[in-house]
Amino acid sequence: MATTVRVQLSFDTDAAKPQVFERDVNLGELRQDGGRQFVAQHLFSELEKGAHYFDYLMPFPSVESFLRPVNQTYNSLDVVSDTFDDRMNTREVWIEMGNIFLRIQHLLVEARTYHDVEIAHSAGTDAEANNLSAFFHLDKMAHFDLAAILLQKVHDLAARLIFERLGASLFGDIDRNDPEWERFITPGRVRRGLDNRATNPRVASLSDEEYSTLLNILDDLRKSDDGTRLHSYRNKFVHRIAPSVDRTDLYGHLQDRRKTPIVGPDGEVKGWTKGFGQRPIASEYKFLELYDSAVETFTHYVDTLKRLEAMPRFGPEARDGTVVASA
Repeated sequence: MATTVRVQLSFDTDAAKPQVFERDVNLGELRQDGGRQFVAQHLFSELEKGAHYFDYLMPFPSVESFLRPVNQTYNSLDVVSDTFDDRMNTREVWIEMGNIFLRIQHLLVEARTYHDVEIAHSAGTDAEANNLSAFFHLDKMAHFDLAAILLQKVHDLAARLIFERLGASLFGDIDRNDPEWERFITPGRVRRGLDNRATNPRVASLSDEEYSTLLNILDDLRKSDDGTRLHSYRNKFVHRIAPSVDRTDLYGHLQDRRKTPIVGPDGEVKGWTKGFGQRPIASEYKFLELYDSAVETFTHYVDTLKRLEAMPRFGPEARDGTVVASA
């Protein structure tokens, strides 16, 4: 039988006329053994975790400048040439990166608040504590895993921005009739394309300072230690068996096929030993360590891209000019 619940939120309860919001919600069929308790505790936890949202948001650097209004002016020759596309596409990539950063912020902060309520329920003694802990763990990792994937996308978008600003000229003609042509625009190919400074007029037009700053920015995006650790986790999650985080019971585990040889006194192998049916006791990763790594990577990316933003040619206005920030 479907269950209907009346949810009431009352503000300023000490006032003569408290502000009350009320709604009837159809929850469908709930299990008899604890279903109502689960729903109530889950709702309370969702409200409680929101109280700490802005506390966890504060350490993140601002990305508002990436989304700032800009004034791009063009002459008639720009509009009929590639210059219009170069500058307009550069601005659009900045907007995309700014929006991606805002999504990552939200996802990471949500994951961090879910961690708090998961830990609170894991220490609980009521009948639904284990269910709630597992439920919030899945929510936590769903938010974190998407944030880890989007952080990698920031690196890809930075390369795309440079590719677009330099007239899509870094590695020859691209078959835009291929529906998957964009997959060829990778950070590695863009970095190698910049090596062709002598024969590419677009790259040759960069001043020495612009050129060296651009190379340093691409290299710094790639070689962050925290970025490397997070990149390793992301690759495992996306392409392999998902690595366990904080607990092992909600993750798959393949049997280790390795055998340990038994060597006799004469040095000959007499047999082998191998474990069967074992499951790991400790998780592969700790969430708070991954979270700190993600925040540091986020901050590193923002700081690095602010150097790109400071280059008039590559900033949101996409003007021609020389770099104003040191490498």
